[in-house]
Amino acid sequence: MIVVPRFPGEARKNDGIFMYGAQCSKPFVYVYQQESLEIVIGPSCRPELELNLKNCISDNVPIQKRRGGGGTVILAPGVVVTVVVGERKSGESALSIFDKIHNAMIALLENEGVHSIEKKGISDLAIKNRKVLGSSLYMGSSPFYYYYQSSLLVSADISLMNRYLEHPPKEPDYRKGRGHETFCTTLHNQGITITPASLCKLFSCRLQQQLIKR
Repeated sequence: MIVVPRFPGEARKNDGIFMYGAQCSKPFVYVYQQESLEIVIGPSCRPELELNLKNCISDNVPIQKRRGGGGTVILAPGVVVTVVVGERKSGESALSIFDKIHNAMIALLENEGVHSIEKKGISDLAIKNRKVLGSSLYMGSSPFYYYYQSSLLVSADISLMNRYLEHPPKEPDYRKGRGHETFCTTLHNQGITITPASLCKLFSCRLQQQLIKR
């Protein structure tokens, strides 16, 4: 029997993809390139503290809500978004789900000659201690699935963070108070020339199989 997930409250970022993925064989993987600028906030975000609302309003930047924890993110051209819907095993923690997905991503990138990416914090990927991927997770109970989404900075304009984001009220230990442009980086800025389109194809074609193995 097909079970469509029930999400509390109003519709949020990528709910439609989550609902579709819940009806497909799992783990379900959907990957896309971000085409336009938008800001995505988590349930605990306080926009008046975390966003430069004056610049957001002046530039007419959309602000969307998402399910799952984590900080505020900017999605823009040059960012690759990955969505995964999977069945939760009994006793499986959020950390183990993050590890499973991120280990699979790292393995795929290493096969493409990218050997410098490592896990950092609770749910980040980084190069040389600088963040390239942030992720969030929503743990569903009806049905018993998890809903993961992440943004990978491939060739995005990092300076957008300074214009639209304040320094976050909470930060991972490895950030150590650094500003956005010294904490974050992109694959291209680190000399990794894979394109967003190629990365989308890589994850779309092979991430599901990597996850099945784990």
